[in-house]
Amino acid sequence: MKKLKITSTRLQIVVLILIILMPCAVALNAATGAWAELLNMPQGIALDTSQITGLSMLAVLALGSIKPIVYMIAFWFLYKLLGLYREGIIFTAENVAAIRRIGWAVASIDIADMLQTLVTGPILTFYNISSGYMAARLEVGILVIGLFIVLIAYVMDMGRELKEQDNLVI
Repeated sequence: MKKLKITSTRLQIVVLILIILMPCAVALNAATGAWAELLNMPQGIALDTSQITGLSMLAVLALGSIKPIVYMIAFWFLYKLLGLYREGIIFTAENVAAIRRIGWAVASIDIADMLQTLVTGPILTFYNISSGYMAARLEVGILVIGLFIVLIAYVMDMGRELKEQDNLVI
């Protein structure tokens, strides 16, 4: 149990650092003018960076922040789960709920990526930052992993309930 608490504490620190680094990465991309990288642009789309000012800059930053925000949410749920482990709380309904939230957040990463790709073209076109284009991308790799995490959480919950029922039998 002591080893789990120490490992959980260390991992919590790593996850907290990752949470802090996410907005720093967005800010670094914006500060260096790496707009195509920030927006995960398709190859061959030219950007008129002189148009990225004022309201259009806020729109570009919002677009570029969609996926990092979802990562931060997933990391936050992981941070909370590691906190439960650090406190010695294992195999409880609270843990299972935390794992389920992590699964849904991980699955949301690909959904956020697809949404960002879908809306980036029309928004950049609206602000005259790029020529008119529309792109769509199917992303399911991380989505499938997230759904497996959700499934594992449900199986763990069933096992936890069976164990609780077994403890009640005399």
